[in-house]
Amino acid sequence: MRVVLMRSNPVSPDPRVEKEALSLVSNNWRVQILAWDRDARYRANEQLLEHTHTINITRFGVPATYGGGFKKNFFPLLKFQLKLLQWLLRHKNTYDTIHACDFDTALVGTICGKLLHKKVIYDVFDSVTAPFNGPETLGKIVEKIDIMLMNSVDAVIICTEKRKEQIAKSSPKKLEVIYNTPHYVKLEHDLKLNADKVKIVYVGILARERLIRELVEVVMDTPNYELHIGGFGEFADELAQVAKEHDNIVFYGKLPYEKTLALENNCDIMTAIYDPKLTNHFYAAPNKFYEALMLGKPLIMAKNTGMSEVVAENNLGELIDFNRESLRQAIDSLVKRKQEWPEIARKMKELYEERYSWSQMEKRLTDLYSSL
Repeated sequence: MRVVLMRSNPVSPDPRVEKEALSLVSNNWRVQILAWDRDARYRANEQLLEHTHTINITRFGVPATYGGGFKKNFFPLLKFQLKLLQWLLRHKNTYDTIHACDFDTALVGTICGKLLHKKVIYDVFDSVTAPFNGPETLGKIVEKIDIMLMNSVDAVIICTEKRKEQIAKSSPKKLEVIYNTPHYVKLEHDLKLNADKVKIVYVGILARERLIRELVEVVMDTPNYELHIGGFGEFADELAQVAKEHDNIVFYGKLPYEKTLALENNCDIMTAIYDPKLTNHFYAAPNKFYEALMLGKPLIMAKNTGMSEVVAENNLGELIDFNRESLRQAIDSLVKRKQEWPEIARKMKELYEERYSWSQMEKRLTDLYSSL
């Protein structure tokens, strides 16, 4: 089977897309990726994921703003979708299945699937309607279209069981849960970081709803703490400047996924903090949560966000209210519990192997594809 996998970011990196693509290729599916390069800075066609396999990726350079909202990104999104449509029609003989990630690609993918008699999988990373970032009337129309898409495609993938509540109005023909858990890679174990500091790490989207500035402020005020932070987003330039001015803030910029895991493995405490006011964050399956499990790193999360109940039930870290003072108290509390860290690590790694390992998720993915 030949698969075209579509995502509305440059996949540079996108851990979930890369894991799914590599898992399919490893099990003898042929995969190519279509992506949206919002910075228009990558080569249009190149090869990606050079581990044991190589996957072709086509990036459409359509300038747009990350987190720019409905008004700023409406026309860029429309242009991106037209480019997807043109590619799918022009290359119709090169694929059998369309794997569409989120609504941004699922609408075009489903239309082409019906026109060209292709199988379509709708992979829901985040719900487009929770909340809809645009006019209310349009939001209701989008919700109806989204439900129609889920009911008409050959299969729907969601990232947690909790998401079943979020898509309760739909009736997919097939539904599979595939967690955002990492696949194990050979890690660099000694990056020679400062052994005398408590090392806190976050690598991901650098946005307001992640409590980034507050985390930086807490660490700046505490000399025996050190923050290792990387990723991309609206705070990237600000963080680069802050890191120049403070010895205990280290900014890495965008990192390949294997280097992200290596950095996390060499630090002491991980954060996966999301604003609980956003509906999608209640249903989230944060990569950081699963990475912390696999690596055995104590974790700080916000209360009432995706997977926070697992942290609470198993005493794997600290849950906070979404503010700076609560974050400070959580870090201080975890540091005082340092003697518990080895036991926390043992429980986390055990939980990862029992419930969340990527080997189990890969089997779910390939079984789903085989059933089509």
